Amino acid sequence: MSLIKKSRFKATLLSLPIVLMLMIYAATALAGENTSTPSGDPLFEGQILSMTKPLEELTPSGDTRYQDIGDGTVLDKKTNLIWKKTDSYQELKKWINWDMAQDFLKQLNQDQFAGHNDWRLPTRTELESLYEENKSIPWNYYWTENNIHMDPIFGYTSCCFWSSETKKEMAWGFNYIRGKAYLSMKGGPGLSLTVIRPVRNTDAAKAAENTHGSKK
Repeated sequence: MSLIKKSRFKATLLSLPIVLMLMIYAATALAGENTSTPSGDPLFEGQILSMTKPLEELTPSGDTRYQDIGDGTVLDKKTNLIWKKTDSYQELKKWINWDMAQDFLKQLNQDQFAGHNDWRLPTRTELESLYEENKSIPWNYYWTENNIHMDPIFGYTSCCFWSSETKKEMAWGFNYIRGKAYLSMKGGPGLSLTVIRPVRNTDAAKAAENTHGSKK
């Protein structure tokens, strides 16, 4: 092998780990996580241990702020918002990008989940309202162990959620491990650890909005 060919061969070998690291980082950085494995269920079979393995029931927080309505929804008395109790990953066992989230919502409303057809994506502020640093839900992904800071009434839930807010080709999400919002590509391959938790306004919240709007 000539000296030039040897040099090119060595350069290729050296570049492979770098390319692999960049691919892994791209897959995980979308959700703002420092995990070191890609997160695509089709390839890695959804090894979120806290969501795929039998675990003990979570201990209720006893917080009267939240009320389990019993129809698959949870009322947040602080914000007068009604949340879907399970997120899309708990149902589909896969991540979804922002565009796929629209299809999930469309189907939810067509089916009139819990008797309603006005389910929507929450805003960043609404997502952040569920973040409570003093509460923890275990989130084990491969060998990483973290805690999601959300009331355990939502069960073993996902870490990262899409909001309704967009910025060109990107959309804002919220990370309940870090307690921070982040931007991610709307039409990505669904490897960003991101899901949705649909929300709707209660009649009380709608009335308040209408009253506020009429005073403008």
